[in-house]
Amino acid sequence: MNLGEQIIQELKREFGFKNVRGDWLQGGKCPQCGKNEVFCAASKPKMVRCGRQDRCGWEDSVRNLLPDLFENWSDRFQATDEKPDAAAEAYLLHERGLDLRYLRGKFSQELFRCRKTGQTSATIRFPIVDDLLGGTYWERIIDKPGRFEKKAHFKPGAAWGGHCWIPGGTDFATLARAKDIWITEGIFDAVALKQGAGVEAVSNMSTGPYPEHFLKKLNEALAAEGIAERPRLVFAFDVGAAGVTFAKKHIARAKREGWKATAAQVRPDGEGTKLDWNDLLLKHQSWKGEPAKAPLGEEALETYLHNGAITIAETAMEKARLIVRRAAAGARALSSFDMRHGNRLYWVRVKVDDGDDPDEPRARQVELTEICNCAFRLLYRERDEIADETTYFLQIDFPDRAGSVKARFSSAACANAGEFKKRLMAFAGMWTGTGEQLDRIMKHQTRRLKVVEPIGFTGYSQAHGAWVLGDLAVHKGRVLTVNAENYFDVGTHAVKLRTAERMLAIDYDADQIDFTWLDDLWTAYGPRGLIALSFFTMSLFAVQIRERHKSLGFLEVTGPPGSGKSTLIEFLWKLLGRHGYEGFDPNKATRAAFARSMVKVANLPVGLIESGRDDGSRSHSRQFEPNELLVLYNGRSPRSIGRKSGGFETEEPPFLGSIYLMQNERIDAIPAVLERLMSMAIDKSLWGPGTKEAAMRLEAWPMEDCSGTIVHIARKEADWLTFFFERFTFHDNDMGKRVEGLTNARPIKCHSQLAAALETLPYLFPNCQEAWVAQALGEVERMAIDRQKSAGGDHPLVATFWEQVDYLIGKEADDLHEAGGSLNRHRKPDELIAINLPDFESRCRREGIFPPPLDQLKKLLRGSKSRRFEACKVVNPPKGKAQQCWVFHQPRDAKAPII
Repeated sequence: MNLGEQIIQELKREFGFKNVRGDWLQGGKCPQCGKNEVFCAASKPKMVRCGRQDRCGWEDSVRNLLPDLFENWSDRFQATDEKPDAAAEAYLLHERGLDLRYLRGKFSQELFRCRKTGQTSATIRFPIVDDLLGGTYWERIIDKPGRFEKKAHFKPGAAWGGHCWIPGGTDFATLARAKDIWITEGIFDAVALKQGAGVEAVSNMSTGPYPEHFLKKLNEALAAEGIAERPRLVFAFDVGAAGVTFAKKHIARAKREGWKATAAQVRPDGEGTKLDWNDLLLKHQSWKGEPAKAPLGEEALETYLHNGAITIAETAMEKARLIVRRAAAGARALSSFDMRHGNRLYWVRVKVDDGDDPDEPRARQVELTEICNCAFRLLYRERDEIADETTYFLQIDFPDRAGSVKARFSSAACANAGEFKKRLMAFAGMWTGTGEQLDRIMKHQTRRLKVVEPIGFTGYSQAHGAWVLGDLAVHKGRVLTVNAENYFDVGTHAVKLRTAERMLAIDYDADQIDFTWLDDLWTAYGPRGLIALSFFTMSLFAVQIRERHKSLGFLEVTGPPGSGKSTLIEFLWKLLGRHGYEGFDPNKATRAAFARSMVKVANLPVGLIESGRDDGSRSHSRQFEPNELLVLYNGRSPRSIGRKSGGFETEEPPFLGSIYLMQNERIDAIPAVLERLMSMAIDKSLWGPGTKEAAMRLEAWPMEDCSGTIVHIARKEADWLTFFFERFTFHDNDMGKRVEGLTNARPIKCHSQLAAALETLPYLFPNCQEAWVAQALGEVERMAIDRQKSAGGDHPLVATFWEQVDYLIGKEADDLHEAGGSLNRHRKPDELIAINLPDFESRCRREGIFPPPLDQLKKLLRGSKSRRFEACKVVNPPKGKAQQCWVFHQPRDAKAPII
C-alpha cells in the first residue's frame, strides 16, 4: 500500500467519509460545524475542508490531521544505489507538495547524528551558495524530528547570513529581468511561491540577516544584462512578530540603498496562527473554486501584498488610508471600521465629500480615534455543554512588543463594554471605546471562531478516546503536544484541560525510554512490587475495564512502619509523572474536598493513606468511613450536588479512576466493602541481599528518566485491552477451580482482573521475566483466598483475640466468676462479656501465649463481628474493684424451632 492509499484509508476512518465522487471524498463530519459536508481530493489528498465555506470555513492539512504517516520517511522509502535520495524526495513530494523540477541538483539526502543522545535521522541538505561547494548548508531532519532539540539547523560555525538560496531553474540573470523578487524565510516557501504563484522567489534562510551578499550579486547581474530598472523586493516572511519586525528593518535599509521594497503577509500585521507559503501551496493544490481566487491565485497575491503594505505602514493614518483606498478600488464604501496599528486599536471614520461633477473622484476624509491602548484577538471559545457555559480566550498584545498575555474572558465580559473594560484592566489594558464599537469588533472576530471542549479532569476522556495529561496527550497510539493556545487537536475535536493544575510532569522519548528500574523493583519488593505495578497499569484503563466488567477492585497495601510502602507507591507515581506523592488522608478532607479528589482524575489511581486509623477519640472533625467506597467500585458518583439553574437539575460526576488504600493495618468495614478489596501485606519477610540498596535506588531514581512510562503504556491501549480481557476470562473461569476453597464470586472477579494485568507486564516491559509473573500470580491467589476469609468474618487480629479469650475462659474453674477472678468481669456472663485488656495481656503471658499488639487491637475491636461491640466503660465485677473494660454481646446458641 503506497502513501496515498494509506492517507485515503486513514481519512475514511478518521472522518467517516461515506461517498467517493470522482476524485473527491465527501460526506465526512466537520469537527467545527458538525455537518457531513467535509471533502478532500482523493487523487492528491493535501487538504481537508468543510464544504460550507460561507458558514463554517473549517480546513486543515492532511499532514496536521495524520502526523504519524509523515514521520518515518526513511523506513517507508529506503535509499538504494539507484535512488540515494529516496526518502528526501518522498518527503518533498508528499509532505511538502513540492515539484522536484525546482529542486533537482539543489539538495542531497544526508545523515544527522545528535551529539547528546546519539540518535540519528535522515536529513535533506541544501547548499546555500553554489560557489562555496557545499561549505555552507542548511538541513532539515525528516525522521521523527520531535526527538531532537531543533528540527533544522545550519552547518556549525559556517557563515551563511546575507546569502540567499535560489530554486532550480533560476539564476541571477532571470532574477534581474523579474518585475518582483519575493524573499521568503524558508526554502520550502520559496519553492512553493515559484511553483504555485509563478513568481520569482528566493529564501533568506531566516528573518534576521539582511540579504546584502545576494543583493550585491543581483546588482552585478543587472549591470551585466544592461538593465537599468531594478526589480522590486518583496519581503514575504512568516506570520509572527519576528517576520513583521525584520521585514520593516530590511525594507527601510533596502530603500536607503536605492531598491524598491515592500512586504507581503498572509495576514495583516502577522497575526493569527502560523500559515506559511508552503501551507498555502497545499491548499492551492486542492482548490476547487475559481483559479484566480485560489490561495496562490492573482487575487490572493494582491491581498497578500496589501496585507504587507498595511503591516509596514509607518503611521496609523497611512495604514487607514491604504485600507480605505483598497476598499474604494473594490467598489466597497467604508464608513467606519476598527484597525490595529502598533499594537493599539483605533476606530476609523470615513467622510466623503460630495462633488458637483459625478465623473470626478470624491475626496475622503479619514478620522482616527484610539479606542484601546493595547490590541486583542479572540483565539477560540471554550464551550462546556454540561454546565451550559461559554468562555472566550483572548491574546492581548501591548505596544512596542512589550509582551503578550493570553487571558480568559467570560461571555458577559465580551458582550458588555463596561465588563470588558474591568476585565482588561486586570492586564493593564484600557478600553475607551463605546459599546457599539466593541460589538462590531466581537461580531467580526467571533465569525468562524474555533470551539474547544474543556475537560474537567486529568486523564482519559472517553468521549474523545484520548488521555489528556497536561502538556501531552495520547490518542489512538499517537502522542500529541499542546499547541500555543494550550489545547490539543484530537482527531476532529479540539480539547483542553479546564483546570490550570498540572499534576503530571512527563518526559517522553520513545527512542530513549528505559525500563531498567524493573530489576530493582523486583529485587526490592519481589512479587508484591509486580502486583502493585500491575494495579497501577490496570488503573490507566479503568474506564475501559468498567465499561466491560462494570466494576474495578480496590488495592489495599498494608505493612508496619519502615517496611517500604511509601517508597514503593511514590516510585510508581514517578512512572506516571508525579513526584513525591503517595495519596491523601481522607480524614483531613471535607466532604467536598474528598469528592473533588475522587473525580479530578480519570484512568489514574487515587490513593487514600492512613484512612483506617481510629484512636478512639471523639473529635468534632469528620472521620472517613470506609463504607463510602462501596459506590465507587462501580464508578458511581461520590457526591451529588445541585446545579445552579432555574430547574431541579443535579450534577453527579462519575468516578473514573481506581483506588488504593495504604495504612499500617487493614481497614474494617462491612463485608460488601471487604469483598471488593485486594489486600497485599508488605513486610520484611522477603528481604534479602541487595533489597535495601535496590529500594534506595528506586527512591533516588530521576523522574525524568521514567515518567514516560505512562505514555508508553497508553500508546498500547488496543493491544493491551485485547490481551487483558482474554486473560481475565481465563482467570475468572479457572481461579475458583485451581484455588481450593475459593468460592466467593466477587474476590474471584477482582483478583482475576489483577492476575490478567500481571500477565500483560512482559508485553509492556521486555525485561519482565515470566518466572517473576508466575511467582506473583501465586501471591495473587493467596490474596484471593485470604480476602474471602476476612470478608466473611473478623479481622485476623480480632479473630486471634477471641480465640485466646475463649481458651483462657475455658481453663477457668466453674466458681471463679462468682469469686470475681474470671477474665469476663461482667455480672451477666451469659449476655455480655467485659474484658480488661491489661488483665487479658497479663493472663496470656502467664499461659505462654503471645497476645495481639494492644495498640493495634484497640483500633479493630469496635468492628468485631462474632461478638458485637457494646461500649468501652467502667464495669463492676461480682467481687473486687471496678475496672475499665471493653464490653461485647455474647453470641447466643441456636435453639431448635418449636413444633
